[in-house]
Amino acid sequence: MSGGRIRVLTALDTLAVGGAERVAVDLSNSLDREHHEVVVCSTRHDGPMRDELAPDVAVEVLGRRRRWDPRGLARFVRFVRTQEIDVIHSHGRGTMQFVALARRAGLAAIPHVFHDHYGALHLDRSAPWSLRAPLRSGVDHYLGVDRRLCRWAIEAVGLPPERVTLAVNGVDVRRFRDVAPVDLRATFDLADREVVLVMLAHFRHQKDQPTLYRALAALEPSVRQRLGVVIVGRIPSDTDYPQRCAALARSLGVEGSLRVVGPRDDVPALLAGADGGLLATKNETGPVAVLEYLAAGLPFVASDTGEITRSIRSDQVGFVPEPRDPAGLAAAIEAIVQLGDTGRRAMGERGRALAEERFDQAHLTRAVAATYRRVLGRSPDR
Repeated sequence: MSGGRIRVLTALDTLAVGGAERVAVDLSNSLDREHHEVVVCSTRHDGPMRDELAPDVAVEVLGRRRRWDPRGLARFVRFVRTQEIDVIHSHGRGTMQFVALARRAGLAAIPHVFHDHYGALHLDRSAPWSLRAPLRSGVDHYLGVDRRLCRWAIEAVGLPPERVTLAVNGVDVRRFRDVAPVDLRATFDLADREVVLVMLAHFRHQKDQPTLYRALAALEPSVRQRLGVVIVGRIPSDTDYPQRCAALARSLGVEGSLRVVGPRDDVPALLAGADGGLLATKNETGPVAVLEYLAAGLPFVASDTGEITRSIRSDQVGFVPEPRDPAGLAAAIEAIVQLGDTGRRAMGERGRALAEERFDQAHLTRAVAATYRRVLGRSPDR
């Protein structure tokens, strides 16, 4: 520990734009520098999230090609030793397994905190040996972003409850203050649309764009003609899912309401120019996008799938229909359209206040810092 400060290594697969990456970056930036120094290691790839890290955060990119890359493992062990790391904080199950193996290869004395963002519990609740073994022997403390993940860690993996903590995602509300808005109608040819919603979602099956498209088709034409949807997120080239989604939109006759714009590095400005947020995912354990809608002061429609939506159902800050229900999603979208400008602004302001009170990044950062002290055996006031 340098001058009594805890040297934290944040380990993750990639610095591409994503929910888990956003959590890792915001945590790295917000740890109190009086008590912490932060180093980030992307074990596979670099990415645009590097540019959002604070200037004092050192970054190392390993470039490992496989989960069990021996050369990458050796580089990681050497790097951790040279950096005199006190605690490793991994994000994502693949990175957790990699770090657990590195501990067996020479880093056993360094505590390991694992942050689990796994979002496919609706498909896979299994705990195979490849997960149980590293979690039991290679992780000192488990942080789950969802209560279901914490139950899984205790009941399926067999972790002691005292080694498991719920770590509800937070949002750095400062990113969304005093932001110059993007004129979405002019930028994306939506000048004739009364209401423009932004959907932060990469094109992958979990995000369930088809349910959104079917919901748009279920709207009365008079409502659909008032609405524009801007979809922001990665469009992968190694799958035909985006092409099948586009074909579905054409077949349903809703492509005129959609603007698929790919990844963007100006999300706060896009949200500042929107009338609401939208999410149609099958399953989530966060989701970070809903927190960003709240922080931006946007009312939203988001399928009721994760820890965040479950905790705000009764707060009147958005609409949370059941997942994979086009009719329910269509009804929620129509409701946000029919609110009118005044109603949407009022709902958005309630959401912004809720984000600041309940989900500000500082809450999560304090809990994580306390976990570091716990695994290091340091007193709470240090």
